[in-house]
Amino acid sequence: MGLAIAAVFVITCIFATQATAQKSGGILRLGGERDVNDLDPHTTRVGWDINIMQNVYSGLVRAGTDIQPRPDLATSWKFTSPTRLEFTLREGVKFHNGREFTSADAKYSLQRILDPNVPAGYASTIASIDSIETPSKYKLVLNLKRPDAAIVTNLSLPAMAMVAEEAVKPMPVGLKDGMMGTGPYMFKEQIKGQRLVLVKNPNYYDKSVPLLDELHFVPLKDQTARTNALRAGQVDYIEPLPPKDVNALRRDRRIKVTGGPNISFVNISLNVSKKPLDDVRVRQAMAYAIDRKEMVEKGFDGFAQPLWGPPLIPPYWAGNDDKYYSLDRDKAKKLLAEAGYPDGVDIVLRIGTTSYHAAFAAVVQSELKKVGIRVEIKASDSATAQRDWRSGNFQMYPIRWWGSDFVDPDGALSPLFTCKGSYNNSRFCDPEFDKLLAKGVVATSIPERKKAYQVAMKRLAEQQPWVFLVAFDRFQAMRDYVKGYTAFPNASQYSFREVWLDK
Repeated sequence: MGLAIAAVFVITCIFATQATAQKSGGILRLGGERDVNDLDPHTTRVGWDINIMQNVYSGLVRAGTDIQPRPDLATSWKFTSPTRLEFTLREGVKFHNGREFTSADAKYSLQRILDPNVPAGYASTIASIDSIETPSKYKLVLNLKRPDAAIVTNLSLPAMAMVAEEAVKPMPVGLKDGMMGTGPYMFKEQIKGQRLVLVKNPNYYDKSVPLLDELHFVPLKDQTARTNALRAGQVDYIEPLPPKDVNALRRDRRIKVTGGPNISFVNISLNVSKKPLDDVRVRQAMAYAIDRKEMVEKGFDGFAQPLWGPPLIPPYWAGNDDKYYSLDRDKAKKLLAEAGYPDGVDIVLRIGTTSYHAAFAAVVQSELKKVGIRVEIKASDSATAQRDWRSGNFQMYPIRWWGSDFVDPDGALSPLFTCKGSYNNSRFCDPEFDKLLAKGVVATSIPERKKAYQVAMKRLAEQQPWVFLVAFDRFQAMRDYVKGYTAFPNASQYSFREVWLDK
């Protein structure tokens, strides 16, 4: 029983050519938007951190450029019944400490993710696993509680990394001092505020990669500083490229820009357990009040697609064109009055120092003011803001859900919006939505699954636990001597193993 998850995306800018011979060696300096605080692949919840870990860890499977699962530590898999999934593992794979990876490690890793004592942000995406068997050193069997059409795809998430028990068990949950996996690069050091260094794994199972000797991840939180560092040659690559700088860097002959439309999205997470957001009419009023065109232009410099409902839109295979909301400020005011707030209401929007937060918050504040919703913007460092979001100490919070966080529609919806979703920081619980969403993973064909998700998204739009605003374009920029980079449609960074320097 294999389910081919079809997705049509334009994969842009693969720059390595057959005419130019690849070169091995060298250091790639990468400018990113933050320092890495959690080096644990199972507990980290930040996209930039996850992308770094994609180079250190491997999973049973990983997503290709078409975001369909491809072999990684598993060479093949098959359903022997609707609820029994068997994996054949790659032989001879070594952890970075030299020990061989086996089915026992795969079982330990998945059980750790599912352990309620481990705050694994993506545990709910594989919650259908009932038990795990290891019939031999290179055989792994997952027994499921129910048919789950999304399970293989969800196992390709970077958060499903295979870890060695000896590397994580002696340490507290949320590793701080190192990483140890089976991936193409190995952790060397982290100097806070300066760089995190990965070095080539000489024993990686694919002997053709990696090509580089080292990756240096340099935290450059300020957007302008990040772009200027690339221009000055202080780094070789930056990601994400601030939207405001895309056109200027495209005109710079020394620099190449990759990326574009992406399945990632940015919306406002609403804490539905706190007044006035416990009233669905207030949440719906917000959806009618914000002009998505203003958000696209002022919040993302024109590089985003408007969302008038839940985030699955074409060309994603489960996307649909239904428009659940429109710009209707009179309707927004009417809903507020019906909810008992005819004179408007005061709400706090928490933000951090993440690159898009300030511009995003300014548009939200300006737009909601037009219907009587007075927004106070409360800023803090990103770590504090994210901690408050996770703990429920917020009313509104802008959340960016990277495409690398999901490759199946179930992964885009179930962690965030189901009653037991491991990322459901909005405290939203609608059993009816959970039932509708569950139909999407028990269906056995693409048309059936798509229909199920359309019905579920309609329900989600009605309940509005988030204000859905934009699917944003995602860009990277690099010096012209950086070759072989591929922009993934879900913001993954697996291609660093194939990057080389033509200098």
